[in-house]
Amino acid sequence: MNFFYGINNNFLKSEIQIPTFQNRNFKKTNVKLFKSYPENGKWVLQEVYKNKINDYFYILKNEDILNNEIFFLADDNIYDKFNNKKLENFNSFTDTSPAFRANLKIYLKQGGFSSYQSEYPYKMITKKGSIVSPIASIANSNAEKNYVFIKNIFQEPIEDIFRVYLVNYKTKKIEEQFEIKTNYTNCIEINNKHIKPEIFLVTEKYLGIPMYVSIKNNFLSFEHTHPPHEYILSENKFLKITDIKKEINEIIS
Repeated sequence: MNFFYGINNNFLKSEIQIPTFQNRNFKKTNVKLFKSYPENGKWVLQEVYKNKINDYFYILKNEDILNNEIFFLADDNIYDKFNNKKLENFNSFTDTSPAFRANLKIYLKQGGFSSYQSEYPYKMITKKGSIVSPIASIANSNAEKNYVFIKNIFQEPIEDIFRVYLVNYKTKKIEEQFEIKTNYTNCIEINNKHIKPEIFLVTEKYLGIPMYVSIKNNFLSFEHTHPPHEYILSENKFLKITDIKKEINEIIS
């Protein structure tokens, strides 16, 4: 199962396009779009009615998106299955091969735009852990502004504050730290001086999807980093990443 999400802040807008068909089976289905968000220690469930543009797509405009909301496809049985204390694996509709894709478009009010996949897999929401994301592989030191948006979805309807660090792996020092929260699309501005190969973005407690946005001349680029083991070619790459995470955890602890 996949959840979908968007971005909404005072300088960047977004749009989400969610298909209601599977990629190897282009036919009408009875799935509907729902959204959920945490409120008073419970998950609120609401059906999204007005954004189905035809038999095959929902399109959510910027005004339909809030940073604490998540969206997902389900049938009417969701009302019987939904647990307001814990998100569960409601269905397998988006468990496809090749992977099911929704589209997240971001744009500047009077400028460029870029698109990106918008899926958050169920298996990620059940786990705690740490993100280790190499900044220099995605962010642009020649851009006017660099941001990282971190989307966290956790299965419980909590809004906990946790820290994000910019860690210099060479000097073993924390360059900067920020506070963000769970079940939210968080925005952090990255100072260009931190865009170096030795500096990593690290979280201390929760997982999430880091999405990097660079803006220059009113145009933008938009991409996510891959897990760190995908940058290493040796057979013992998972062991190497375990060692790196251990060293970084010692720096931030």
